[in-house]
This record gives sequence, C-alpha cells and structure tokens, in this order.
Amino acid sequence: MNTNENILDKWLDKNLKNKQQATPNKKQKLKTFFKKNFSNSKLKLVFLGGLDETGGKNMMAIEYKNDIIVIDMGLMFPPDDMLGVDYIVPDSTYLEKNKHKIKGILVTHGHLDHIGAISYILPKLNNPKIYSLKLTNGFIANQLKEYKLNGKSKLIDVKPRTPFTLGSFKITFFRVNHSISDSCGIIIDTKEGKIVHTGDFKFDETPADGLQADYKVLEELGKSNVLLMMCESTNANRPGHTVSEKVIGETLDSIITNTKGRLVIACTSSLIGRMQQIIDSAKKNKRKIFVSGRSMIRNIETAYKLGYIKYPEGLIQQLKKAGTQSHKANALILTTGSQGEPLAALTRMAFNEHAHLKIIPSDTIVFSSSPIVGNEKAVTALLNEIARTGANIITNKHMDVHTTGHGNLEDLKRMINYIRPKYLVPVHGEYYYRSILKQAAIELGIKKDNILLLNDSEILEIKNKTCHLSKEQASNKLIMVDNQTNTLSSIANHLIQERQSMGNNGIIIFNITIRKKTMALENVNTQSHGFIYMNQSSKILKILNTQIEKHCKTLKTNTKITKTNEVEKLLKKNLERYLQRKLHRKPLITPIVNFV
Repeated sequence: MNTNENILDKWLDKNLKNKQQATPNKKQKLKTFFKKNFSNSKLKLVFLGGLDETGGKNMMAIEYKNDIIVIDMGLMFPPDDMLGVDYIVPDSTYLEKNKHKIKGILVTHGHLDHIGAISYILPKLNNPKIYSLKLTNGFIANQLKEYKLNGKSKLIDVKPRTPFTLGSFKITFFRVNHSISDSCGIIIDTKEGKIVHTGDFKFDETPADGLQADYKVLEELGKSNVLLMMCESTNANRPGHTVSEKVIGETLDSIITNTKGRLVIACTSSLIGRMQQIIDSAKKNKRKIFVSGRSMIRNIETAYKLGYIKYPEGLIQQLKKAGTQSHKANALILTTGSQGEPLAALTRMAFNEHAHLKIIPSDTIVFSSSPIVGNEKAVTALLNEIARTGANIITNKHMDVHTTGHGNLEDLKRMINYIRPKYLVPVHGEYYYRSILKQAAIELGIKKDNILLLNDSEILEIKNKTCHLSKEQASNKLIMVDNQTNTLSSIANHLIQERQSMGNNGIIIFNITIRKKTMALENVNTQSHGFIYMNQSSKILKILNTQIEKHCKTLKTNTKITKTNEVEKLLKKNLERYLQRKLHRKPLITPIVNFV
C-alpha cells in the first residue's frame, strides 16, 4: 500500500461516524470513489473534432481530476454525397458522461465551425456557462434564441489579457487577427504547465477592424516555458504571408468608387471588418446600401448594437423594404450567397427567383470571398448563371477582393517562434496540412517526437510534463443533423449509405413468400429501379431469383434463422456479395419476407 492509500485509510477511519460504518466493504467503496474522482492526476486533452477536417466541428476538452473545460463547439457542412444532411456535429458522448465535471465552454471566435453545434450539444450537458468575447457571445446569443434556448446558459463576456479561474485551470484569452472580430487564442495554466490554443489566426498589421493582435502576450509566452501549443494549420500548404485586409479594403473602395451602375457585393456574413470597409466607402461615394440574406441582416444588427459596426442612420436598409430605390445606379446590394448555397440570396438573384431583385446586364457582381473546400462546383454553377445575365463579375482571380483569415506557412512559423512550446499539436486542418506544419516545426527546432499528429477521438495524457497518447479513446460516431427533423442522429450514417447506394446503383426490392412450417420458398416478386438497363434486367433478376432459391434451401437445415429480420439480413448479405462479385455494383438490396 502506498503513502496516499495509508493517508486515505486513516482519514476514513477518523471520519466515519462509528465502527459499524467503518466496514471493509464501506471503506473500499469510498476508496474507489475517491480514486476515480480525485486521485487521477493526469492531465487529459480530449480531441473531439477539428483534426481530420478543415473548417469543421472543432471541439476539444481539457480534463484534470474532477474538472473539465471545453474549447469550441462547432459544426461542419456535409459533402455533396451526404444527401439530406444539413450539418455534421462532434460526438459529445464523452462530455455527456462527464458533464458533472464541466466548468465552462470557452469559445475562440464566432464562426459556425466553432459555435454552430452549441445549440445542439449544450442542452445535453446541462447548459454550462459559455465564456468568450462580446461579439462572439452576441452571435451565440442569436443562435440560442433561434433554437429557443435563450436564458438556458449564461454567456460571460471575457476581456482579453484578464485571467480568471475555472476549477483547476487559470484561463487567459488573448487577441489574434482572423476574418471575424473578437477572435482569440487561449492560455490555460495547469498543474503540469502552460497550454496554448492559438484559435484561428493570421498576422495582419493593418486589420479591417483596427484591433491589433496581443503581440506582447505572445512575446511573454515565449519566455514562460510553454508546455504544449495547439496551432491551427489550415493554410500550412501555402507559402509566404497572408495578404492584409487593408489591401482588400483599398481594392473594394476602388471598385465602389469607379463602378458605373449598381453593385452587388457577396461575402460571408461574419466578415464584420470587411463590411465596415464597404460601408465607409459607400458613405464616401454616396451609395445607399441594401442588405439581403437573413444571417447578413442579423449579424449587421448585432454588430451595430454591440458597437462593432458604425454607420449613419438611413445609410443601410433591408432589401425587402427598399422598393424601387434598389434599382438605382447608386445602389449597393450587400448579400449572402458567396459560396453558392442553393437557398442563399445571391443564388436566388442569379436564377431570377429573388422576390426583390433581378440581376441585369449593367450590374457588377463582386465575390468578396474564395470557395470553401468542397464548394467549388456550387460556386462555379453560380458564376455560370450570373454570366448568363450579362452582368460584370469580379472575383479574387481578377482583383484582390478577398483574403483568407488563416495564416500562411510563414505566419504559422512566426507563431511557433513566438511561443516556442515543448510540445506541438497541429489542429484545424487536413492531415496533409498538419504534416507540413510538423516538418516546418522540426526545422524551427522542436523535437520530432514532440510534434503529435492526432486524430479525432484520441486522448493525449500529460504527467510530469511529459505527453503520451492514451490507450483510452472517446466515442467518434458520425453525428448528423437530418434536414427533415433538425435533430441529431448517430444512426443517420446508415441512412446516408442507403441514399448513396440508391443514387449510384439503384434499388432492387424482393417480395419473398416462405412457407413457415417447411421453410419452402413459395414465391418471389422482384422489382428494380435505376439498377440496370431494361434489356439486361430480366436476365439479371432471373439469376438473382435463383440465388434466393439457393439460400432459402439452407433455411430448412439452419434452425437458428427463423425470424423475419434474420432471414432478410441473410438474403441481403448474400445478394450484395453476389452482385459485387459478378457485376461490381452495389445497389440497395431490400428483401421483404412474408411467412405463410
């Protein structure tokens, strides 16, 4: 028995009220409880999302003894082949099992890949407090209100460089530059040492919102023996430095000044600094701004209310209330839809489906954005449709009308040089990008073995200032929001696979009648849709019916398979295998068995 157990035994003997309570069984139960909840001195970093994908479902937890803090809670937009899915969110099973330990949710900034899952996951965790800067909390409040969760969780406005304590952790937010105002990195002081999460960042000496990064904090971190840094790696494959927002502002000002006719500018609704640049130029050039798109309207209202956007009364108006004013040559339409989203305002304008605006040949359409990975086809389709209207189009390939919010490789190296951590975990990026950052960090002097390329669900343990990968893993199911119910589903993966099978290879339905007493096959009625050409289908279906007869004969001797679902499962498995082997195709097989 070690010293700690001796101390615990003496404490239990002293504090149990009488000898009857101090039974060996009672003492063992209490010892087990204390060990489970208080004796584990390992610091854990639990990665629940954001490692295996760019721009999606960022969420992680830091755990020490009986305390957990969570960093970010984002969603991811599904790829094109995930039919019928609105969003993908992190698997929160680990947090749900340990929700009694959660001291708070820390949010680095207000993009959906960092806050979008809050409304889905927060109620599962008993609505812990959320800590972030004012604008980020403003966007979170909008989201909670939309999902009728306002008032359920307290939103705490944090001030940069002002430490506060949550359980075992001392927390300090510090400003970084990104494509949205009030973006932050986070310093977590733990019993093992300092941990730094950079959040999403770039280095911009002339940011659109005028708020500089906390360079002094970064310099001080470099002198304070940071144990571990989690560094974003989105643009690790891009050499050089990121273009400043000042350059973009100057280009947009030139376009707004020199364009003869109506302007339509599409950008992401969270680009508050970019919007201020557009507003300032429109005011100078006596252009009236008309806003279209629900998220754009809401974010401008929130930013104005909180003091992050300034404009004179009457300069900005909703497009739906503009009437014929939006038809004039001095009109500037600020709209969502730069990513080619099917229901966004710009898409509806391009397809002449917008209730309040039609694009005409004298218009100039500016895409103050770049396609997000996976959205290229949708953006190209939108550009094609706008081109058919005869309007002039300006994208980032023509002029500097957009810059990324993420640091290129030299910016990432600059952050590593500032902080100089012992251990580095590249985050927020595809594995390939993270591996590029690893190589760069090695060249900067970090030991190769101290740079860890992890996967979602993996857990990093830290003890005695040494990191190692835990044998334990968190649950990592694919959690989707179905567009029909707007609820979370972990079994939706099965539905997606079925939809993909139908979309790629069609469906075959077998209505099978079996005599229950003898297990003899009575009849098979087969239908196929989208599976194979009609002149070939009758031959193939006849062969499949023969396969069904063959497998049904085995039921007579296999007494273990008697239930309807068991027979259907057996037939489905064997027919899928046969078709894959013979035709190299995987249609959706649906056997329907009826016993008579």
